[in-house]
Amino acid sequence: VLVMLMLGLLDFGRAYYAVVALRDAADEGAAYAAVNPTDVLGIRRRASEASPQLVPIAPNDVHVVYPPVLYAGAPITVTTSYTMDLYTPFANMLVDGSQLQLRGQASHPILSTD
Repeated sequence: VLVMLMLGLLDFGRAYYAVVALRDAADEGAAYAAVNPTDVLGIRRRASEASPQLVPIAPNDVHVVYPPVLYAGAPITVTTSYTMDLYTPFANMLVDGSQLQLRGQASHPILSTD
């Protein structure tokens, strides 16, 4: 029972670290998007490179949500996602497939549309 409790705490700590890393990477991508809102590949690259190696984010796991019209002051949102495998035995009873889908999201106002 003690080992399962320790593994559960380990998974909780890993998940918390991953969520913070995802949120930071999304914030980095949103900050870049505020200055370069039309550079989708650059936004994805910036967010994926901002993530530490323990939480690898592929550029395809970065999604950008644009406002209907691009103008200065409109919000642009960047979302990052990551699938984390759990170490805890019997975690599939709590989570489908012993994997957690984690997301980070950040939004910044567009500064320039040039």
